[in-house]
Amino acid sequence: MYKKFFASLLLLLAILVESVPVQASTIPAGFKEWPLQTSTDSRKIWTIKFNAPLDYSSINNLNVYVTDDNHNVVKTSLKQSVDRTAIQISPVNAYTLGKKYWIYITQGITSDNGKNYLVQPIVVPFTISNGPSGTPAPDEKIMLISHTYSSVLTNFTVTTSPDVFAVKINQISALYEGNNTFVLGLPNIAPGAKVTVTAYDSNGKLLQSKIYAVLSP
Repeated sequence: MYKKFFASLLLLLAILVESVPVQASTIPAGFKEWPLQTSTDSRKIWTIKFNAPLDYSSINNLNVYVTDDNHNVVKTSLKQSVDRTAIQISPVNAYTLGKKYWIYITQGITSDNGKNYLVQPIVVPFTISNGPSGTPAPDEKIMLISHTYSSVLTNFTVTTSPDVFAVKINQISALYEGNNTFVLGLPNIAPGAKVTVTAYDSNGKLLQSKIYAVLSP
């Protein structure tokens, strides 16, 4: 009889952690429930870290998956860290504000020597809120635009509401860097020039457009 390998599991979260009761009927039998997590990032990337390298073939949407509160599976992409000890879970489309979701991690996750990591599978509930109060903001989607001017390359930073999935500046897609923040560098921007900043939801629908004046230091 072989002794099942057990490794501690850490969920790395740069968010507010709150312990509240969760509907037991939502959780399948046998899963250990973790406290409810809350984030204001509608495209939150959750990181699950283990203490030893993982078997890459065990990292799939059968062993690690997300559902909404109606048991519908949410499309996600899974990525293994360079050191092979962590899994990043990214939503394909933005999470819905105010809705509850569940991360399931099953006993199918194995180490690189083929041994099971978890004695008991776990489930982590989380919600996406619009801020500490949890109340929706007004219709403003593009919250803040700033820039660092240079005659060679002007770097823009755009902060949005959590329901914004994509941002473009002069129709060029900005890079999402987390926490509802998008960045983009544009060359040949003259002092006093104006750029158009547009925000879109996960379906490509235009949410807001703003004209922003670029002033040199």
